[in-house]
Amino acid sequence: MRKFTALWLLWLIPVITLTFGSGSASAAPGKCAEEKGHSLSNTPCEKIKGPVDSPGSTGATSQVVDDGLVIEDVTLISPERPSPMPHVSVVIRSGRIAQIAPGLVAGPHATRMNGHDRFLIPGLIDSHVHVGDAGPLDDDAIAAHPELLQAYQAQLPRAFLAFGFTTLVDVNSATEDRARFIAAPVHPNLYHCGSAVHVLGGYGAHRPPKDAAAANAANLVYQVSQAKEWPAFLDPREYTPARDVDRAAQAGAVCVKVFVEPGFGGVFHWPVPSAETLAAFRAETRRRGLVLIIHANAVESWQAALDAHADVIAHGLWHWPGDRFSKTPPTEARQVIHQAAVAGVHVQPTLQVIYGELSVFDRSLLEDPRFADALPHVLVAYLKSQEAQAAARAMQDQYRQIFAKLQASASVDINTAMSIAPARVTATLRIMLEEKVKLLFGTDTPSGDGSIGNPPGLNGRLELSRWAEAGVPLSTILRASTLDNAVAFGLSKDVGTIEVGKRADLLLLHADPLQSVAAYDAIDTVILNGSPLSRASLLPTN
Repeated sequence: MRKFTALWLLWLIPVITLTFGSGSASAAPGKCAEEKGHSLSNTPCEKIKGPVDSPGSTGATSQVVDDGLVIEDVTLISPERPSPMPHVSVVIRSGRIAQIAPGLVAGPHATRMNGHDRFLIPGLIDSHVHVGDAGPLDDDAIAAHPELLQAYQAQLPRAFLAFGFTTLVDVNSATEDRARFIAAPVHPNLYHCGSAVHVLGGYGAHRPPKDAAAANAANLVYQVSQAKEWPAFLDPREYTPARDVDRAAQAGAVCVKVFVEPGFGGVFHWPVPSAETLAAFRAETRRRGLVLIIHANAVESWQAALDAHADVIAHGLWHWPGDRFSKTPPTEARQVIHQAAVAGVHVQPTLQVIYGELSVFDRSLLEDPRFADALPHVLVAYLKSQEAQAAARAMQDQYRQIFAKLQASASVDINTAMSIAPARVTATLRIMLEEKVKLLFGTDTPSGDGSIGNPPGLNGRLELSRWAEAGVPLSTILRASTLDNAVAFGLSKDVGTIEVGKRADLLLLHADPLQSVAAYDAIDTVILNGSPLSRASLLPTN
């Protein structure tokens, strides 16, 4: 059966769950993939046999650039600029942006990429992923078909890239999961928070650890209030906020994530980190120069995050006091959103991870052509099989049984109940827009095991649309998924904008993302660490 690791399912489902920054292993910068025998080939660039006039009508005198990769006559869109720059050329050398100017043309020893009628933007950043999760495969499927998990893990890095995500921040993962991800021949640049922090008996650490290895895997933190329950074989001095943060820093983390999950809107009553514990994590992350992220999706947990002066709240807001069937945010929700705006705390709304739960009963996502762009064909075929459909029906039955225990009114059916969380998280995002809360783009992908609703890469693309549907301006969407993420996680010296000296993680699009969110479906080429990869080369193959 599916492990109930999805944290977003409002009050219906019990949820129990318990990176080194890296560049992608890719071909030499500035060369077409096919020239180097790269397995992910067919990029739209060509060697120039002689001087070429610039195709743009800029009036600038042409300047020949005789080395590196030259993207000619492109419209550059970068979030730090007040407006797009048409008819410019971008030169890339040694994986970095070397020059930006009109009139630059590739010489005989350079590699030319035609940018005419195309748009160049920074590679997208998803600052809330889980590369160790098994996506649409539950425990039973993995046990019966281990080859499906292997196929999924092999495609995972390319799936993120195919949908434009060149940089990821994993907020809760094990060392071995990150190592497997970055061992892939081509993968997004991966940053991480190490293992997220849990309290004994709380969300993600419901069962007492059987040994020190299990305690370390759960990244437990000791609290004096839990002294009686604390296992005798664990030395409390090894599980202080200081030690937890030091371990994260030593593992190369850029952030530390702490769970504050009291029990999904009152369904459960789990212990959470005390105010003193959170204050200690605030002090220790500052000492180490790390970003403090707090998992929170309820009014009380948002308040705890604000009181702790968190840098980032890792979810939107969809739990609040009162009628659990109401879709209208109460005063308490509006107040904590206002406080977040005043405090300048960043928020990852994570809308699509909530909408993805609808796929438990509505599996139409399987027929979306983009679904097959995210997952291996063999896995898509399995998910459409009778075996997978039987597993889906069993999952639906579990949802119905839990809902029957919680249902306040016989007039509220399961479909209505399932629609409440998506409506709530969208409503609170609209309030955040009114309050001018600092938004960061994060998806919580793939968000647990056994759900088809949040496939890697595609989940980010769907999140972009959810933001647009909620009324977020397209310019804000681009900025939140590039520059703002880069600044918030201390990565802006390398990524987030198209500027000289920055890493050449770029997207070449056939459409303007400032005109329509559908432009993100028009990715022509992903440029990763200076190496161009056609989108087609990143898609699953038979």
